[in-house]
Amino acid sequence: MKRVFVIAGPTASGKSHLALQMAEYLHGEIVNADSLQVYRDVPLLTAQPSDEDKQQAPHHLYAYLGATERENCYGWLQRAVEAVKNIETPIFVGGTGLYLKALTEGLASLPDIPDDIRTRVRQMPLDEVLAQLPNDSLRDPQRARRALEVFLASGHWPSYFHNRPKKPALIADFYTIFIEPDRQTLYQRIDARFQQMVEQGALNQVRDLLRANPQKTGGVFQALGVKELSEVIEQGADLDTACARAAQATRHYAKRQLTWFRHQMVFKKIIEKSDICTIKKYL
Repeated sequence: MKRVFVIAGPTASGKSHLALQMAEYLHGEIVNADSLQVYRDVPLLTAQPSDEDKQQAPHHLYAYLGATERENCYGWLQRAVEAVKNIETPIFVGGTGLYLKALTEGLASLPDIPDDIRTRVRQMPLDEVLAQLPNDSLRDPQRARRALEVFLASGHWPSYFHNRPKKPALIADFYTIFIEPDRQTLYQRIDARFQQMVEQGALNQVRDLLRANPQKTGGVFQALGVKELSEVIEQGADLDTACARAAQATRHYAKRQLTWFRHQMVFKKIIEKSDICTIKKYL
């Protein structure tokens, strides 16, 4: 059975750094498991691997979608399973918990949606869609519409299917690692990293993104910092204020990631620092 390594953790925890160390030590190849690093645009804000990183080890499933496109967990999972077939030692790395859980445990099998139901739901005003949901936990428009489609097609909400036994997408010996830095250290890294992103040209990348997709329909617009820097460009918002707000939003996101991983996944190894020396004997 193929051994597959998985590195998870909140944003700015050093996941990519550890993945590079492990790839060198194990002669492995890195596979992206971050829902925003699949997009080509705003590579600074999405913390894409640098050209130097790519020279150190092969990288897969990065930057394969453009500004107007979207990806979902099922689409990514199909690509991931296909990629692993040709990699002797895969090292998945990312902070998108749903992707990693789907990879290691399987994805719920949702019913097919008839075209007439899909068309009807897509034409509904969002307020009408939200009013029909059993609770207000689904605020993302795409997920809310999908939930209603599933209910109208089957009589069950998506949670019913998610709670049923899942079929693993990939049969493998998973070695899962979670990086959980000290909270204060993590927040300091987030603040410093966002400032560095702006200094390196993140604002210009957002400007190019807005030119490529002024309707803001692509999935890449969910990237942290895009909203705040867009306001600088389109509304003349103060850059320093925008940076502070973006860093704060990123800290809140990291906190949510930590909570999600603690409750949704079980890891073979939890480490505080992204240093291979702490896990070499287990590899």
